[in-house]
Amino acid sequence: MRMLFGRLLVLFAALTAVAALHAAESDAPLKIKLTAHEYPPFMSEKLPYGGLLTRIVREAFKAANVEVEIESLSSNNRVITGVMVGLYDGAYGWAHSPERDRKLHYSKSSIFTFRMVFFQRRGMEIPWESLSDLGRYQIGATLGNHYSEEFSLLHAQRKLKVQEASSDRNNMRKLLLGRIDLFPMEEEAGQMLILQSLKPAEQANITFQAKPIALIPTYLVLRRDLPNAAELLERFDQGYKQLSDSGQLARILGETRKALVAAAQHSQNKRNQP
Repeated sequence: MRMLFGRLLVLFAALTAVAALHAAESDAPLKIKLTAHEYPPFMSEKLPYGGLLTRIVREAFKAANVEVEIESLSSNNRVITGVMVGLYDGAYGWAHSPERDRKLHYSKSSIFTFRMVFFQRRGMEIPWESLSDLGRYQIGATLGNHYSEEFSLLHAQRKLKVQEASSDRNNMRKLLLGRIDLFPMEEEAGQMLILQSLKPAEQANITFQAKPIALIPTYLVLRRDLPNAAELLERFDQGYKQLSDSGQLARILGETRKALVAAAQHSQNKRNQP
């Protein structure tokens, strides 16, 4: 009897150890490595909190017990192409498009809605009802960017005169020099780019249209063959919902915007100093 009781104690201890190990494993955070590019005010290593979207993504994953590492790449095209071909785990701030949909998993939750508008030289009048009205103008576009389904279709049909460049900065410079007439970009990002890359006299020559091209929801995207992709997306969506339902998301957005504005003003003041 004593021998049997002793064996039961050993078995119980072993089962307890296994249960504790499983509990520790389940409590351990998952890990993911995401890629991002320079797209102020939404993402940048140089911005407070890494930018607006970077903070949202980090906080949503943190609420769901996932550790996030972010690697910055030199261009947006490298980011999305790298994820689609499996070089990187995932990225954020990307919209649906037919090519991406075939190669990526998307979060259910939209992180942020981009407001796409045309930037143009001040004093120009370029009215339009539909994008097809713009066939006689030179329009800049950045490789890897998606502006709207209508824009992509008209571009593919060659009903728009589109000049592609490697970066938003290059396109904004081409616009300033008169090499293109219009350049589509997210409204806040375009204004930030103008502040960061153009001199005050040059800034005065660029404006943007009030009419949006499109309102584009953006998402977290993961490569299709990423282990635990489904669980990672589920956790992200749960964490994002928790932030939204609790009011933390609104607080995070407000707090981060204030920090971004303060940083932009400080940077501009430094550039204007003699």
